[in-house]
Amino acid sequence: MEYTSEFDNRQLLTAVERMGRENSRPSREAVLDLVISSARFLAPVTLFPPEEGADTGAEGTTVQFQLLPNQQGQPFFPAFTSWEELRKLCGPKNQQTLLLTFPDYATMILRDSRGAGFVIDPLGCCLSFDRAMVAHLAQRKAEKFPSE
Repeated sequence: MEYTSEFDNRQLLTAVERMGRENSRPSREAVLDLVISSARFLAPVTLFPPEEGADTGAEGTTVQFQLLPNQQGQPFFPAFTSWEELRKLCGPKNQQTLLLTFPDYATMILRDSRGAGFVIDPLGCCLSFDRAMVAHLAQRKAEKFPSE
């Protein structure tokens, strides 16, 4: 997890556009490879400072992740590819965010039953990854990109 605002998902967005045009296996595979290997996503959060008087430093900060229900009411973690996509959900307000990668989402989803998966740009391209797909992609990442 990063506390930075600099990231670039142009390569992923180009691949998603190509996937939408072609709907081919190679175009889908390219999107999946980018999601698991190099994409970084804005995750809307609420950060709560440590209890007053506690000598815990930054690690005492509590992070609450937002969840969005899908059409079946299952909670998904939103993952945004850009500030513009994030603003489609939260408007112009100054939303607290963390910058996450696929492994960050996989860890949250596979270790905690509260999230049924994650969704990339829920008000845009809306690519959903349920718990089973996240487990499959985590395995794929370990096999295909072992050094990451």
